[in-house]
Amino acid sequence: MMKRSLICLVSIILIFFSNPLWGGQAEIMTPSQRLQHHFIKELDPEKMTIIFDEEPDESGYIRDIYMNLEGAIIGGVRIDNLSLRAMGVQLTPMRDWGEKGPEADYIMNILAKGIIDEDDINRNLIQKEFGNDDHWHNIQLDIHPEGIYAKGYYLVRLLFKLDILIEIESRLKIVDFQQIWLDNYKVRVNRVDVPEFITEKAVSQIQPLLDLSKFVFPLKLTSISYSDTSITLSSAKEPEPFEGVVYKYEKESSTPIVCSNSGKQ
Repeated sequence: MMKRSLICLVSIILIFFSNPLWGGQAEIMTPSQRLQHHFIKELDPEKMTIIFDEEPDESGYIRDIYMNLEGAIIGGVRIDNLSLRAMGVQLTPMRDWGEKGPEADYIMNILAKGIIDEDDINRNLIQKEFGNDDHWHNIQLDIHPEGIYAKGYYLVRLLFKLDILIEIESRLKIVDFQQIWLDNYKVRVNRVDVPEFITEKAVSQIQPLLDLSKFVFPLKLTSISYSDTSITLSSAKEPEPFEGVVYKYEKESSTPIVCSNSGKQ
């Protein structure tokens, strides 16, 4: 019995030290695997497809890359679908990536298209409701083909508390190619005696409505279109996939480190 127990103990120790996650050994990953790991960690996508025209090297240069992300989180907002294609990409060298991952030093050209549902925007707005000072609560946004309609209560603390119902009719505009702001908005309040500076402050607290600047590839969005329940953000041309080395990831079935290499598409 003692001999059998000793064998089991030795087996457990060997398994522990042979596993890089348990034994403390750092797993050696290629640049493409490091990139995938970074995107999974930072964006938490439900699904992801990456196509390289060739495997990137440790210098951080990528000649051509296509990405499609479903359910990624950027700037606190879930993006229903984001596709992009970037050419002539120079990232920081792989040795400098560290915990924060790569940064883009230069991109010759980038194309992108993103679709965002109103439900996901509303979930993000809920995060902006809370505060000890003047703040929104019960805010809700509705997207329609002519723009957006938002309604919510704004709690103001002056000499006394004032809970103001504010309604906003607005179009959207793109600022700095990556931020989405309310534009040409009209504000209605349930009290005619509310000073204008209060409503302007209320609107400023939800600006920008979306901020996609935290993505490693600086997007260049130029147009917005509206449907009944979503907005579509696009660059001048839509990104298209191409034949190359394909990696796929699904949150429910892939490991969080290495995606499956599908070979040439």
